Amino acid sequence: MKNQNVQNDIKISTIYRMLIAFCLSSFLFLVFFAVFPRGHIIDVLVPGFNVASMLILLAYLHQNPLKHANLVIKLCAFVGLFSLVPATYYFLIMAWLGKWRFIDEFPPITGVMISAVAIGMIMLPKAYKNTVALVWLIISLPILHYLVLHPNELHSQRGYEILSLLGPASLLLCSILPYQRRILRHLDSVASLLRRTEEEAGRDFLTDLYNRRGLQNWMGQLNQDDKICVLLIDIDYFKNINDRYGHGTGDHVLVEVASRLRSIYFEKHIITRWGGEEFAVVLVNPKTSTLPYIGTMFQNSLGALPYKTVGKVTVSVGVSNIAAHEHFFALVEQADKALYSAKNNGRDQSVIYNDSLSQQRSPVS
Repeated sequence: MKNQNVQNDIKISTIYRMLIAFCLSSFLFLVFFAVFPRGHIIDVLVPGFNVASMLILLAYLHQNPLKHANLVIKLCAFVGLFSLVPATYYFLIMAWLGKWRFIDEFPPITGVMISAVAIGMIMLPKAYKNTVALVWLIISLPILHYLVLHPNELHSQRGYEILSLLGPASLLLCSILPYQRRILRHLDSVASLLRRTEEEAGRDFLTDLYNRRGLQNWMGQLNQDDKICVLLIDIDYFKNINDRYGHGTGDHVLVEVASRLRSIYFEKHIITRWGGEEFAVVLVNPKTSTLPYIGTMFQNSLGALPYKTVGKVTVSVGVSNIAAHEHFFALVEQADKALYSAKNNGRDQSVIYNDSLSQQRSPVS
């Protein structure tokens, strides 16, 4: 989860930088052509459209960065790519009509074109990469076709520059696209494996409940003002179960307890195998009015029905007070003292922490 949050932060930061860079570069083009006008209305329309689009996307992203990130990436790439198409065809069509020489009027945007394509190939989802390649061919092939049929423009410094940029770039695009897809699939599988490994590292292998590491990661996602209550649940006389029926049966009892724990409380909470035959339940923002009944509810639900092979199994429950989640370890200590009191007073009961328990020692394993 922590890695996922880091990836999201990097992704959102990258999108912000990309939008700002695109907006500034388009604004500079707009200023340049305003200072040095060439009489082409498209010199103002295209960069002006890009500046407005990027500002709108920035505002939209700012509303909810994580939720809007993917859509913003798609819109930004398509604005960049498709804004180049009308500009390119405007200068090409007028050149074919003999209004001017293409190399004299076409603005120096070939580098921008390649950058837009590269951003689209890197940032857009795999389903859109064919569209990026198609747009690139729609732009580059007509230019190359025009230059080949007009050798007087091709054999010039500007013609060679356009040819060297568009020709090799088109070939590279066509050749690396299959390999890029393969690399992305491999990266996706590696990322999926890492996520699965991280999730498995946070769970107990026997009960599939969270372990202490998983609990710590989960606690890190709580809101600053969230309050919690901690319950510690211990299976009574579990050593006797292992001694009489064997550790295999004891493991089955642990799995059955874990299964029953999942069906008791339905508000926001987490269940953890705290260690051995002890479980911890962390309730998030529980109602104060229900606190006196929470422990008893867990105790009765876990011991109401017999367990396979061993029959009746009871549990002891210690319940902490409700406090801010940053006081988690203090609440665990409270629940631990309450649990010790429950076990010391005959087990098969639930005890809520109070100040009179503060002087009691912790239970001995």
